[in-house]
Amino acid sequence: MLPLIMVGINYKENPLPVREQVVFTPSRIERAYSQLKGERILKEAVILSTCNRSEIYGIVDDIEEGIVYLKEFYQRFFSLPQSAIKLVFRTDQEREVVQYVFEVASGFQSMILGEDQILGQVKNAYETSLAWRAGGVFLNKLFLYAITTAKSIKTATGISENPLSSAAIGIKLMEQHIKDLEDKKVLVIGLGEMSRVAIHHLRYRDVKGIYVTNRTRTKMVDFAAQYPEIIQIDFTERYEKMNEVDIIISCTSAPHFVVYKETFLQYYKGQELWILDLSVPRDVEPSIGNIEAIHLYEIDDLQKIVEENIEKRMKAVEIGMERIGENVDKYFQWVKKRQERAVNSPR
Repeated sequence: MLPLIMVGINYKENPLPVREQVVFTPSRIERAYSQLKGERILKEAVILSTCNRSEIYGIVDDIEEGIVYLKEFYQRFFSLPQSAIKLVFRTDQEREVVQYVFEVASGFQSMILGEDQILGQVKNAYETSLAWRAGGVFLNKLFLYAITTAKSIKTATGISENPLSSAAIGIKLMEQHIKDLEDKKVLVIGLGEMSRVAIHHLRYRDVKGIYVTNRTRTKMVDFAAQYPEIIQIDFTERYEKMNEVDIIISCTSAPHFVVYKETFLQYYKGQELWILDLSVPRDVEPSIGNIEAIHLYEIDDLQKIVEENIEKRMKAVEIGMERIGENVDKYFQWVKKRQERAVNSPR
């Protein structure tokens, strides 16, 4: 038996307004570790906090008492009156926790199946626990083993190489066909969720310039304030800017085209241009795609790839879960040997 528990809040049971109340910021993590160590209910502890989860893992003397303690800890630590917020806790113990840690590190418990960012977050949580000397022998081994397993799964299956959003897939397609994407300029029309995903991927790839335009100027100003490197363009000047960029990504809620061929041709000078139209109904007049040097991708062109990538990820999960099962067993074999040595060692 390994008296291991996990108590936490995640996106499956708790909406964003709830989750954002229990985020362990860097300063809060320092205070939390100090408090957990001072109260000495947890013999070992690791805190994992992301936008989709806030979880505390611990080794305890008594599992039931430990779970009650951690639930109360959340309420006390975040100063949450019982009536103010409805926390729905996930609680796991012993083997459930080990299985869960492996799945979390591998991205199998993520909102986007197999997403890549969580592995770095798990590694950071492990290293922070080490820095605070909070983890201890069992949790340190568990998290290190889970991180190593997750890396091997990603390498073997390539699960994170198949994006699931149309925006990410569109950019990946361009990356395959356009030499030196970082030297290119991009115009993004609209600031909906899909556009923001596209901008995130463009910033990650260090493109030369990102220009953003939106019919509602206030929304554009607020967004640009978060990212000073993004250049705002007035919506009425969008056609002029199209002649200066290499890529156009459009995703608005307009009931009609926002890029008409007749007006577009007044500014277009024959350069090669990649266009992603992610809107339904479409933003870009389809006949623009007939122009020789223009590559136009619409949502249906990308949806097939989305479906193929989902299928590939599901197959990767099958392979990954089999490997996780094997390594969970190996971890408990190690735990058993460790506990036997402790019992048999001379005192």
